[in-house]
Amino acid sequence: MSCSVHDVIRLEKMGIPTAAVATDAFFDEGVEQARLLAMRDYEVVWLRHPVAIIDEEGIRRLARQTAAQIVARLLV
Repeated sequence: MSCSVHDVIRLEKMGIPTAAVATDAFFDEGVEQARLLAMRDYEVVWLRHPVAIIDEEGIRRLARQTAAQIVARLLV
């Protein structure tokens, strides 16, 4: 998670919109990394942990449920 947050914040600071997606098991780490990188308000798209055990249809449903959030982050 910390590398993902570093990458998206670096891109955001360059003016490139990003959409970091992570599971809520990493919530505290993601929030802390954003704070340390001076971007406290960065909004990660959080998914319920774990996703590794979700079957193919469940992944499709999760993608449909979160697609609008991801698109919104990219169109800011």
